[in-house]
Amino acid sequence: MKSWIMLLAAGTIAAPVASLQEELQEEEETEIRWSYSAELSLLFTSGNSTVRTFGLGGGARREWGGGELSLTAGGLRTESGTTRRVAVGTPDNFTVTSDADPEPTAENYFARGEFERSFSDHVHLTTGAGWERNTFAGYESKLSLVGGIGNMWIDTETTRLKSDYGFTYTVQDDVVDDPDKSSSFGGIRVSTNFRRQLTETANLESTLTLDENLTDAADLRADLANSLAVDINSSLAVKTGLRLAWDNAPALTRAPLEEPGGAPTGETVLVPRHKLDSTLTIALVANF
Repeated sequence: MKSWIMLLAAGTIAAPVASLQEELQEEEETEIRWSYSAELSLLFTSGNSTVRTFGLGGGARREWGGGELSLTAGGLRTESGTTRRVAVGTPDNFTVTSDADPEPTAENYFARGEFERSFSDHVHLTTGAGWERNTFAGYESKLSLVGGIGNMWIDTETTRLKSDYGFTYTVQDDVVDDPDKSSSFGGIRVSTNFRRQLTETANLESTLTLDENLTDAADLRADLANSLAVDINSSLAVKTGLRLAWDNAPALTRAPLEEPGGAPTGETVLVPRHKLDSTLTIALVANF
């Protein structure tokens, strides 16, 4: 009889404990979630011309409670060149050799991290840091820190629209030093992110970022990134992206100086680079 009573008491105590453990486990799984993605883009041509493009990127996102941490990193490198042919011998008897020596024509590497903490359904605190290298745009390294607040305008299962407003601090190491520009400066940043699930398998995302240099009003930068991802299955998708990066005060480069008749002088002068850079990519994305 005593053994039955002990078994009944043990069962009475064990049931709530097991239920509490299950609830805690479910709460932990609900509040703390990790998601990962990886992107790969390739392009190879050969023959009369050679082009090689290799792009690799990845990201991780963690959500818990009212916080969200996102990390992204990647790079893109393009090499191109034309085939050079050389004839060896005499005009009546020769052999032809050909070779291609592609050189880098585009190169960009980046790493970013951002943390967002929600205080209500519409207001959140945001902070982050980013590093980028793009020698063809004129800088060896650019480190940016940002902190501010934001608003969530729309947040549904199919649509999300939010805006962020903050102060930035940037340290930029240019390929060619500009004597009239400081390598570090503070700024004001405004950004808008829009996501829309167009169909069950297609997702559109667009982000616009404006960054104003507080020490030089002419140095306004804009970055527009658009992407359309179409799911192949539950884990793979094809993503087409278009990025437009505009700098009203671009970095400088050295250009050879020529006389009006076209004869080289042997000297160089400092000239600004193009204000707008555009990048179109098609990548295979793995989500897990």
